[in-house]
Amino acid sequence: MNEQTLAPLKDRIKGQVVLPTSPQYAQLRRGFNHTGSPAVIVQCASDEDVASAIKFARDHTLTLSVRCGGHSFSGLSTNNGGLVIDLSPLSQIEILDPRQHLVRIGGGAKWGAVAAELGTRGLGLSSGDTNSVGVGGLTLGGGIGWLVRKYGLAIDSLEAAQIVTADGRSLRVSATEYPDLFWAIRGGGGNFGVVTSFDFRAHPLITIVGGLATYPVAEMKQVLQGWAAYLRIAPEELNSTLTIMPGFGPQMPPQIMLGICYGGEDEAGANHAIKPLLELGTLQHQTIQKKPYHEMLEDAKPPSADFRATTQDGFIKTLSDDVIAVIAAAYGKPGTPIVQIRSLDGAVARVSPEATAFAHREYEAFIMAASLVPTATTDAEARRISQAAWLPLQPFAHGAYINFQTAVDTASVAAAYPPATYARLATVKAAYDPENLFNQNANIKPAAA
Repeated sequence: MNEQTLAPLKDRIKGQVVLPTSPQYAQLRRGFNHTGSPAVIVQCASDEDVASAIKFARDHTLTLSVRCGGHSFSGLSTNNGGLVIDLSPLSQIEILDPRQHLVRIGGGAKWGAVAAELGTRGLGLSSGDTNSVGVGGLTLGGGIGWLVRKYGLAIDSLEAAQIVTADGRSLRVSATEYPDLFWAIRGGGGNFGVVTSFDFRAHPLITIVGGLATYPVAEMKQVLQGWAAYLRIAPEELNSTLTIMPGFGPQMPPQIMLGICYGGEDEAGANHAIKPLLELGTLQHQTIQKKPYHEMLEDAKPPSADFRATTQDGFIKTLSDDVIAVIAAAYGKPGTPIVQIRSLDGAVARVSPEATAFAHREYEAFIMAASLVPTATTDAEARRISQAAWLPLQPFAHGAYINFQTAVDTASVAAAYPPATYARLATVKAAYDPENLFNQNANIKPAAA
């Protein structure tokens, strides 16, 4: 793209216009799971910048992607030959009302910085479990995080948002302002515009008690049964994620890893609640301790340049003995995928499935299977691998969590939502993005007029 074509855009942008010759281009074109080669990256510093970038992309028929943290598993926060709106300059963290715990977070902020800053104010939010995950992407998909059983999804603490739509309008959306759009952005992904800020009602939180515990895969059935049974009766302050690692050579043998986070100030109560999770089998190692909440978030390492992840996921009504038997038989051995199970229920289930576009409220757990494939693997072959890895769990799973999907074809996205939810999302899409300009996401096509 030549300088003459870009001149009008550069004149309008307060942020930066990044080209392939710019020093920061190499970093900004890379996502967590994919690397693209966009023609131009616009680092937007205001809603007006976003509107100008949208107009430029439309006028020049450029593929338009939006990058918050760049963690899109499907690689859609970058592209080849198009325009990327990079929201990283919009990373402000403001306290709007200390008494009501209202906070405003920029659409380009990352959860590690947000958790650390809110912690200095004695506040916290149910966030992603990785420092570099973007607030925008995680929230728009629903937001399963470390405090999910106590405070629900990230969207359950969302009071309002500012969004720039396909026609360049900057709209404040809430339960009383554009309520249809507010409903849609809480689980419908990036289909409806570019969210430049989120207003959350945070929760009092200074420290948590948490860390990691590991068990041998030989005891998988016993550990899974005990884990599932205990979390049905455990206090909602206790959150846990169980990951089955298949092993990657002698330096990383197969193991079961329990992530544990008790979100409460009572250390004695936390230790009492956590104790049964340390007695599920032969405990190999544990790092449970009291610490600031932001230290619970990890520095996730992306796959090496030679590999990328391909995933499939869904929601499990009940982690029954039948489900557990299938997991124990099919996973945890070299050559099988990484399997992660996140405990839900609690506050998530107290919200009506119709209240937000994230409708999977009545499920005990979320489960994902992730396989690593060579970078050069075609999308079709990667899809075949992930489907084969998922096959044992398919009879038990419902829907999908769009934040962890790598398959974003029309059928996969439609299957992620209940039919009535998908139809409603398509209607909202038609009202705010009838041309489907925002299609680089888990895309919901506009309903026919």
